[in-house]
Amino acid sequence: MATLEAPKNKSQQKGLVILFIIVVFGLLTWGMYEMLTGPARYNNRDFMSLFAGGKAILRGLDPYDPAVWNPLRAELGSTWMPDDRAPFPLWTLMLVLPFAALDLGWAAAAWLAFSLCVLGGGMFLLINAYYSKPLPVAEFALVALFTFTYRAVLVSMNNGQITFLLFFLLALFLWLVRRERPFLAGIILAFVIIKPNPFVLFVPAFGLWLLWRRRWQIIAGAATGGLAMFAISWLVLPGWLSEWLNVTGKTEVTAITPTVWGLAYEILPEWGAVLGLIFVAVVTAVLGLIIFRNQRLTETEVMPLALIASILTTPYAWVYEHLLLLIPCTLIYLAIKQRGIAALVWLLTVFILPWGTFWLAENRASDTFTVLVPLFVAAIFIYYSLSESPVGHDTIT
Repeated sequence: MATLEAPKNKSQQKGLVILFIIVVFGLLTWGMYEMLTGPARYNNRDFMSLFAGGKAILRGLDPYDPAVWNPLRAELGSTWMPDDRAPFPLWTLMLVLPFAALDLGWAAAAWLAFSLCVLGGGMFLLINAYYSKPLPVAEFALVALFTFTYRAVLVSMNNGQITFLLFFLLALFLWLVRRERPFLAGIILAFVIIKPNPFVLFVPAFGLWLLWRRRWQIIAGAATGGLAMFAISWLVLPGWLSEWLNVTGKTEVTAITPTVWGLAYEILPEWGAVLGLIFVAVVTAVLGLIIFRNQRLTETEVMPLALIASILTTPYAWVYEHLLLLIPCTLIYLAIKQRGIAALVWLLTVFILPWGTFWLAENRASDTFTVLVPLFVAAIFIYYSLSESPVGHDTIT
């Protein structure tokens, strides 16, 4: 009888967890609608690009046709037309179809609720993978408080960005690697292409490292996931890829971004492009030297390092991409054995420095100095990655 009761109890526990998640999601959606989105408050936010793209698919329209795109946005209530066609790949627009089936206000509310849920889920996966016991109440409160008040989180919420989902996918990748599920981890890794621009350096750098270390199962999983997404999206709209590649605004260098490009133009406005290329070469070289000369490093160290380097060097990225920096920041926090120092580093990386650079941005009317955030996180993460006990090997017990 005891052996029969255990599965039943586990099944009941899973059912209660699912019910709890549904209730929380419902309450969050209602709260977001009442406080933030309303019937027409997200008409001119970044979320409209996702929402309109999903609507186009549901109506059998081509979101990459300039004759369709802006008139559709206008019909849905937008007066802001930043692109002449959908800026996201088709597989990304397909992911938001459940939200696009709603009206804009409730769709945005559900999207923000979903974003908060995956943010919390991603943090849970990271802590579960790298901390072998429950966080003490004080530490949990500290992590939760500064996670949900992180500058990039609030900016992403305000714009309805998809970065929350990217954060969750990368956290899930690390969790699956720790659980020795490399093929499934590779499939999850493939989903970073739902928003390619932050991963310009990440994909070749991490991909080459995976090849060098012969992580064949992860590579096979990533290839399988990528091919599946391409095949399904091609069946929905054949020929979409060549149309989407005409979107050039997200690949052009922007001189005011919190990247090394923005820093280059800040230092030498007339020679910003040349200095930017030098900065990109330096970051790429440093990344290569670190990940290819240290045999002890695992996916836990290399993936975040490649991620930080990519955020620094991508031609087009804004502060909401810094939400992904919560991954290395959390790993650093969990790896430091002196918990007081860990709390201080956490406070510095996810609160003081991000909001300090926001103050600078407000006073200077330029956000270029926010590049200090990934640079600082990179320096600390490199220090711990090259220590005697790298992050991936230093699970706290």
